[in-house]
Amino acid sequence: MYIQRFNIINFKSFKNITLHLNADVNILTGKNNTGKTTILEALSLWHECFSKLINKAKRSEKKVGYNAGDWVLGPSYNRYFPFDEINSVRSPYFEDIFHRRNRKNKIELSATIYNKETKEELEIRFQIDSSGQNYKIALLNYNEFDFIKFNSIFKRLPNPIGKYYASPVAVILQKENFATNPQIADAILNRESAKILRNRLYKLLSFPDVNYKNQFLQDLSFIVGQDIQLISRSDIKKDKQVIINFKIGVQDIEKDIALVGSGTLQIIELLLNVYQPDEILNNLNLYTQGEIIKDFNILLLDEPDSHIHRDIQQRLINVLVRFSKNNQIFISTHNEALIRSSPYNHLFHLDGKNIAEIKSIDKEEVEKISPHFKGIYPSQINPIIRSLGSVSGLDFVNAMESDKLIFVEGEDDAVIINLLLKHKTPPTNKKYMFWVLGGISSALEQINSYKTVFSTIKNAKTLWEKSVFIFDKDDLSLEHKEMFCDNLHEKLELKSYSWNSYTFESTIFSDIEKFATLLIKWISSKTGEQVDIEEVRQNVYNEYNNQKVVFEQMFTDKYFENAYFRYKDLLFKKSEKVFDKELLKLSASYSKLTEPQLMNYIQKNTKAIVDTAQFYQLMKKDHVEILINNVLKNIELTFSVETDFIELIKLVDKSLWFDEWNFLFNL
Repeated sequence: MYIQRFNIINFKSFKNITLHLNADVNILTGKNNTGKTTILEALSLWHECFSKLINKAKRSEKKVGYNAGDWVLGPSYNRYFPFDEINSVRSPYFEDIFHRRNRKNKIELSATIYNKETKEELEIRFQIDSSGQNYKIALLNYNEFDFIKFNSIFKRLPNPIGKYYASPVAVILQKENFATNPQIADAILNRESAKILRNRLYKLLSFPDVNYKNQFLQDLSFIVGQDIQLISRSDIKKDKQVIINFKIGVQDIEKDIALVGSGTLQIIELLLNVYQPDEILNNLNLYTQGEIIKDFNILLLDEPDSHIHRDIQQRLINVLVRFSKNNQIFISTHNEALIRSSPYNHLFHLDGKNIAEIKSIDKEEVEKISPHFKGIYPSQINPIIRSLGSVSGLDFVNAMESDKLIFVEGEDDAVIINLLLKHKTPPTNKKYMFWVLGGISSALEQINSYKTVFSTIKNAKTLWEKSVFIFDKDDLSLEHKEMFCDNLHEKLELKSYSWNSYTFESTIFSDIEKFATLLIKWISSKTGEQVDIEEVRQNVYNEYNNQKVVFEQMFTDKYFENAYFRYKDLLFKKSEKVFDKELLKLSASYSKLTEPQLMNYIQKNTKAIVDTAQFYQLMKKDHVEILINNVLKNIELTFSVETDFIELIKLVDKSLWFDEWNFLFNL
């Protein structure tokens, strides 16, 4: 289970924002005062409202839909809470939590809980009003709330959700007395966990499951990059103070935990939130029987990275992700290194707006820049990094830290391929950057220069080792296209891919049935109305079959002459610049091919494509646009390949994936 959506209305700086969240890790970024900590506080306050209102019904309420003994969020007479009893939010004055400090702005906090096993979801919305110096908390829409689903979706009522709130650890107390479990829980709730760090470590080191605490120490050592041992030197039955010492390596001497570095203290604090939930310690019998104590936990980590080296941050994220099955993790940060080391689907950028829909940046598009753009294409992470300060060489740094650098011919290719890569199954956390070369001619003129430079630039791997080249087939036959890709790989060590279609836009005609379904989906999205599916589908087939006439009428001597010169330019002049030899002369089958034979080869290949109705191998962008508009002639819509094609691709799902795109799964 996890919080799928979280809506905040009239809380502090936010007027109305909705976050679309991940089940595992959610990293909130943005410069100061954009609301990162406010979101953590809102989540904490929602949980506190839940905890304060949960109650077992003493009698049945048939109108509302619950029976005596069911768990409910109410009733109405138990909704007033003094200002100083709300612990989730730091605010010196009563009015501080209301938007613009106006009590009339009633707060609403809504969490949509999603059960991954049953595929059920349930929205739980609380309202916080004022009454004197009391906060008045109530479940909104109480009479319409589905209490039957509430009692079934949660298995561990009345406390199904654990919450752990950790703030940065600057220093810990020089001396620390033993604390009770309620005192420990209260310190965590009030973001004073540094005061009870030794207590939490003592409980971990005293834990009956040896493997559990050994795994903690292994993870700690892995993240920090040093062998760290923790030793308890106190006995809760005899001593007033709790003493925890540490050693780094077997040769080190024991020292008090207060002397360990501040970064390591932060790592310990973070790990304790996934390794030592207080419920386990309070329910050891349940733990030893293998039961899950909570339906899920939310871990709220406020700027946990201020003293942590960037390499350590990456290892920390890897460990936290491992614990995300039953822990939904929220991290606030404006640390550039942590942001760079995190998968895009974990990053949520706050820009200071008080009304917004906030999704991970992985859901954002790579925006188009200009029709003739060439060079490294801006990453989705750029708005985040730029908001934190002006960074020189930003795009190039992103390329160095990416998993793949993809060379493409044009800007549209970068936008579209980025969209398609989000459909990879299983989902990937790989980071992709794009380098726009400006057409195949420009690409082949520059590709050797790129190899020379990129082979010397290294971050784990050289940029060249991470590079791939995706280009349009254009006039090439399928056989010569494969030769081109094979030789780029063999001669330049550059993995290369190309569609069997003339250009990317024509790949959608490689499967007419899927294209018809996709176009119907696009028409419905534009009109908001149902369309005659069979009529549109039949029109698609008719117009596609009409391409035979279109191309046969185009097949003049001039057509084949132009195709021949394009072919010759690519396979002879351009390929010689890349391979130091004409491409066809690299093949024994074609090394002695004469010009008349090449002309005949082109004509035979082109006519064979038409005879087998594989028109997509010849269709250019304008053919795509004309065909679609012919299908739409009885519908009040027009289609522009420049503006509407990307909108069409956005509607692709797993059922509408074209085989032409399958090589993207290898990237």
